Amino acid sequence: MAPAERQVATSVRSTATTPPVTPDRRKVRLVRWGGPVEGLFFHPLVLRPKLAFTSDRLGRGFQDYFITAREFRSILQGLWRKGWTLVDPHRVAAGRVRVPPGRKPLILFEDDVNYYRYFRGRGLASRLVLDGDGDIRAEHLKDKTAHFTSADIVPLVDEAVRRHPEFSARGAKGVLALTGYDGLFGERHLGRRPTARGRVRELDKRLRETGWSIASHTFGHINLGEASVTTIARDTARWEKVTEDVIAPTDMLVYPFGSRPTSDGRAFLLRHGFRVQFDIDVRPERVVEDGVVLISRRHVDGLAFQHPRRLARFFSVRRVRDPRRPR
Repeated sequence: MAPAERQVATSVRSTATTPPVTPDRRKVRLVRWGGPVEGLFFHPLVLRPKLAFTSDRLGRGFQDYFITAREFRSILQGLWRKGWTLVDPHRVAAGRVRVPPGRKPLILFEDDVNYYRYFRGRGLASRLVLDGDGDIRAEHLKDKTAHFTSADIVPLVDEAVRRHPEFSARGAKGVLALTGYDGLFGERHLGRRPTARGRVRELDKRLRETGWSIASHTFGHINLGEASVTTIARDTARWEKVTEDVIAPTDMLVYPFGSRPTSDGRAFLLRHGFRVQFDIDVRPERVVEDGVVLISRRHVDGLAFQHPRRLARFFSVRRVRDPRRPR
């Protein structure tokens, strides 16, 4: 079973020091925030629950580790109503967080933005695309025909920020964490397909222009806590090769499974430019260890829905739960 399938069956420095100005940005007054900063992460959204939430092993994995587009829309509404504002991860790492008065900072993440092959036929999108207006959309296949949809994390967040300018500080949107073993953004065979490489370059450029940040999720979705430095070195070399000339350099790395590497592994990753790293915890935390800024984040998925009190400060699980989700 591929690394990401195991997760389903079970969960260089940046060239920009500040988030870019989005075309739809409006002036919002900001004040300094001195407290902890929360982080929430999701996986690509289920568009057709009937196809995803089946009784087989993969279907149970989708139930546990994914949420539906309907649930994510409701979560965004809950986050807005409860006073959360999206902030740039580099400002969090630097301790320079500012938000609109009376609101709280939040880093939003989407992991595995690769649209793996095992998504096929399971009611999820197949790749990210740029439409004719330069907006990010998701492509999904229905009856073997490709359709564009806004029912995916990037377009839904873009829409929410356009609707509520105070939902974003300085145009920040979120962090997209990519592996490399099965392509990027749903584009595969990048070494043999120049047109696919071109589409990835255009997506990467447009995403960064509109407030999104890109992070490595390792090449092979490896467990960094169990991996030797030799294994981490091999995986990092493969990540650098697949992203070279198509993804702008990134200094952020998201730990698969939330598993922290050893101090030697962390030092190796720092030497390769990953000075901001993210694990998983139920508490917001930002610490600096051996030159690495380590920031925690929470998972939002079917398993997290089983503990609604932990998520109550962000949204009501009862209100957002999709009735098509098996209980």
